[in-house]
Amino acid sequence: MAELIDGACAVLRAYKHDAIAARAEDKLAGHGRLPTIVVVGEIKRGKSLLVSALIGHDGVAVDDVENSTAVATRFIAADDDYPEVTAELVFPDGRRRIDRAELAEWITTEGRYVTDPTIDALPVAAVVPIASPRLSAVSIVDTPGIGGLDPRHAALAMQSAEQAAVLVLVCEASTPLTQPEMRFLRDSAAGVENVVVVVTKTDKNLTRWEQIVAENQRAIAEHLGREIPVVAVSSVRALAAAALATSPARDRALACSGVPALWSLLEQRVAAARHWPEADALRCALDGLRLVERGITAELAAVRDGEAAIPDLTAEIERLRGLKDEAQQWEQHLQRDLTLARQRAVMRLDEELARVREDWTTRINKSSMQVLRRSPQVFTAQIQADLLDAMATTAQVFLDDLEPIVTELFADREQWEHIREITVAALQTEPLVTGEVGSKRQGLLDPSVLTMGMIGTTMLGAVIGAGAIAGVAWVAVNLGFKAMRTGKTNLLTWLRETVATVRTAATRMLEAAMATTRPEIVLRRRKHLQDRITELQQRIDEATRSAQADAATRTASIERLEKNLRITRARITPIETALTATTAGAA
Repeated sequence: MAELIDGACAVLRAYKHDAIAARAEDKLAGHGRLPTIVVVGEIKRGKSLLVSALIGHDGVAVDDVENSTAVATRFIAADDDYPEVTAELVFPDGRRRIDRAELAEWITTEGRYVTDPTIDALPVAAVVPIASPRLSAVSIVDTPGIGGLDPRHAALAMQSAEQAAVLVLVCEASTPLTQPEMRFLRDSAAGVENVVVVVTKTDKNLTRWEQIVAENQRAIAEHLGREIPVVAVSSVRALAAAALATSPARDRALACSGVPALWSLLEQRVAAARHWPEADALRCALDGLRLVERGITAELAAVRDGEAAIPDLTAEIERLRGLKDEAQQWEQHLQRDLTLARQRAVMRLDEELARVREDWTTRINKSSMQVLRRSPQVFTAQIQADLLDAMATTAQVFLDDLEPIVTELFADREQWEHIREITVAALQTEPLVTGEVGSKRQGLLDPSVLTMGMIGTTMLGAVIGAGAIAGVAWVAVNLGFKAMRTGKTNLLTWLRETVATVRTAATRMLEAAMATTRPEIVLRRRKHLQDRITELQQRIDEATRSAQADAATRTASIERLEKNLRITRARITPIETALTATTAGAA
């Protein structure tokens, strides 16, 4: 694969398409990024024990019969920077490293720090390094046990092409898939390509688990109309076998647990999904090579036709010069189109934020404060996720409207890719402090700090791997924990003011994007027109020289161009073949 991209990039750079070559190489570099397995399920289904069994180490995931995990926990391979004895807590405004022995006190529903009313902020996620060979090629996310199945958990597995993921739904061998589990598979997991259902606790249901697996398979086929593997395992048996000395008996015990078969299936799914960044790189290189092919073909036609090609080329130059002369007019149209795109994005933002406010107002009013206070991490993280989704959706609406505006102005998609990158980079905001709140809220003495930013591989985006657009918007709220402890009135006030603050910040985000994007489009449009005029003038000159040249010179020019065309097409054909194979392999 690397050889194909290298060969294509050599041709692209020879024809001064350096930016396209660099983009293809960058996309291929994403092939090495660590994929993720996301484990979800209702409370007390054995998710954390399954995670420990998959990793091959007992006790790495918090598994307490009295408590449930309250935050998403990502397990990665331990190294010098992340020693195995440590854990990293992700707070709304930063990270904190702790001894791994303290992890349960921070991330379980009855943890010492979770229940301590003097603690102002609790983590919204955790990263746990483990020395396991299975984590060398993949990371595993254990989602919160409290709160049941949440559509946000499926969102963790909806990765960009650069980060493959598998969604594992955990259920029990004591009963078939429940209605909430089927609903989750039908609605929330519908957009996830790689889904696996795991039936746990077969050791407690020796006579029934096979029947449960068969019933689950029938229900999925009947109600969902898609193929989803159903695998039965005993995490307890797998961990017990892993603790034994290496021997044939140990291997048999492991095999009987079902975990090795499950891991093999997960590896296959991850391997198939890893082809996505390869396919992106191949498409990028192929688009560039076809651009080169069109250029050579046009030049070859000019040489062959000689003076006969000059009138058409001259007419095209005049058309482009006319567009340059009408710059003020199309720039006004551009301003109009960008303004309309921004207005549509703001309208969508208002719709999304109204939905968040209404949903959470209803949920808060219906829930007892005992429930909210019991799991402040879960509810704060869920509010964060909803606000994140509103901002990301808003940004995506703006980008979706921007794409046809840009592609209509330029002849090649490379211009859009470049402008899109600049726009996404502009969709960034600095940390925003909403001001002192002590005088406005009973007992809430800290300022409400709302941190927003478009980030890619750091903070929450790195922990859970979630992202709706390139560069992830995330919203973190410190004050939510304290608000939950002081009553519904304060919590609703906090929610209302936080939503208003998010709207202000998101609107500024769009304004900043417009201020950056418009001049970039104008300047690149002017340069694009001038480059096309120069290119066409060169073809006219070539056609004129060809008409004036003797037969031998014209023949030599034609042979040179035909050779270059063959070289370019020789690069195109294997890339088309590889792209077809890669796409089929990922399907």
